[in-house]
Amino acid sequence: MVPKIVVLIPARMDSSRLPGKALKKINGVEMIVHVAKRCALLKSLDRVVVCTDSIQILEVCELYNIEVCLTSSSHENGTERIAEAANIMGLSQDDIIVDVQGDEAFVRPEYIEQVVKFLTDTDYECVIPHQYSDDFNNVNRVKLVAHGDRVIYLSRSDVPCCFGVEKAPLKKHLSIIGFRLSGLLKFVQSNSTPLEDIERIELMRLIELGVPVGTFFQNGLSLSIDTNDDYELACRMMGRDELFKTMYVSGGFSVQN
Repeated sequence: MVPKIVVLIPARMDSSRLPGKALKKINGVEMIVHVAKRCALLKSLDRVVVCTDSIQILEVCELYNIEVCLTSSSHENGTERIAEAANIMGLSQDDIIVDVQGDEAFVRPEYIEQVVKFLTDTDYECVIPHQYSDDFNNVNRVKLVAHGDRVIYLSRSDVPCCFGVEKAPLKKHLSIIGFRLSGLLKFVQSNSTPLEDIERIELMRLIELGVPVGTFFQNGLSLSIDTNDDYELACRMMGRDELFKTMYVSGGFSVQN
């Protein structure tokens, strides 16, 4: 059986920092629609599926012919949500799952392609790409520390600490995460772990469980929309985004497409 490549997009309405953000409009288009339609530009994907417990999100996605998997409202995080969806969809051990967060409105198809290639070329069960950032002292941005291509820690603090030396760029955790089904199952079959609870970073669970998590540098633009300031910035940026111009302006995108 040929392995499938599936993008799963967890989305909910009750975000604590920016409630209802999945349906906030950026240049007239709901955030979740931006994410799903941009992912779908990668032709090698088998499916792009929004995973949600919200009927409001489902109804908007249906207007744009975006596939939706309805999940439980009891999930603590997006990784639990996509794990339920993977089970409902009957995904196999050979399939590759790419978790694209529902607030990654500037995701590009090549980002997903690079994550898939990394997983295909290595034995990792999970991969978190990173970009360099000088956004210091921002707890809304998760940073990672790596040894080679293996993640050894994730934090909302600026890590590693540049004690007595000039500040080095941070490695910002990107919300385009690759999984093999085995890694996803190890996550959901365990309870939350101490450092995961302290940092409030769910993928610390795999690191604490001893599951190798890979990383690589990914060039390009990334903005996770976590706060109202992020949302306002995204609204200013989107009109200048070349992919947006191609899809919605030059391409004449409409709600029926």
